[in-house]
Amino acid sequence: MRNSRTIRDFENALLRSLYTTSFHHLTVDQICKEAMLHRSSFYRYFHDKYQLLEQTMNDWIGKVVQSNDSSRDIVQLLIEQVQQNKKVFRHLSDDDHPGLQLELVTILKNILLKRSESEDSREDVVLRMLHDSDHPDMLAYVISGSLVGGLYWWRAENYNVSTEEVVAYARKVVGAMENSLDSSSSDDGADDKN
Repeated sequence: MRNSRTIRDFENALLRSLYTTSFHHLTVDQICKEAMLHRSSFYRYFHDKYQLLEQTMNDWIGKVVQSNDSSRDIVQLLIEQVQQNKKVFRHLSDDDHPGLQLELVTILKNILLKRSESEDSREDVVLRMLHDSDHPDMLAYVISGSLVGGLYWWRAENYNVSTEEVVAYARKVVGAMENSLDSSSSDDGADDKN
């Protein structure tokens, strides 16, 4: 989807709205009012608020990744963004509506898969695993589910665990996944020889 000024206006309206309103309770009319645009403009670009959310997160993560110095991986960047935007994440992760958690997992899965196809994906362990996987879609769901679940836990802990600890633990989990996939590939090769 091309990123026109109108799309950016809707994305910015969604982000501003998420500082005060739960995503579940947020309506297309409220987003349009915040963007100072008509509903017909909204539906010209988006099927529903979930598609706007996916577009917004994709652009948001894209900007964060592009502005990143290469010492930080996508896991660290995502966790830091949640830490810096706690109110937004709190309104995205409303406990009363667990269906949104699956939607966030799906959105993150799509973003990770798309990013894994880029030229610079080889430098990031998560993106490299997805790029090299025999089943990238399934692996993207596993990674996204783990990350979103961890972020929900962190929010439930009222962010009382430091960002550094959350990043370190997430990296351990990703490392364990990578090691498991590597040993699984080695075992498959050993089975082929027998």
